[in-house]
Amino acid sequence: MHETSMQDVFELYQQQVALLSSAQKEKLCTAFDEGMEPFVIGCAILRAKQEQRRSRERGRDKRVSFNYIYRIIEDWLNHGITTEDRFFAYWSAVNEDQNSTGRGRERGQAKEKITREDFTYTQPKQDLSFFTFLDD
Repeated sequence: MHETSMQDVFELYQQQVALLSSAQKEKLCTAFDEGMEPFVIGCAILRAKQEQRRSRERGRDKRVSFNYIYRIIEDWLNHGITTEDRFFAYWSAVNEDQNSTGRGRERGQAKEKITREDFTYTQPKQDLSFFTFLDD
């Protein structure tokens, strides 16, 4: 299994959002220095892209900026979401909340049981993202 590195995060940002300046790289490294794992930083990037996609599906155009992503990172740091395990606990709670309010699934689909294997990092083949589970 491949361990996610900051270089993976930089590449993910550049694939999903835009070119990354040296000042922006430094801010991401600061989050890493404060204890946030690269995997979680990557999840923040993809969380912002997920919100952009959902917004577009509702007919609104939402731009993803570095500052928006960094605010997500800061919020997660403030709430102690810094490790892979804490992120999964947070993500499960978010999904349960969305499903209980009817926002998670459409047309009466049943919620599938999520296992750790669903979130295991595997080397992407071609242009697949590093954290494909957020695209669901």
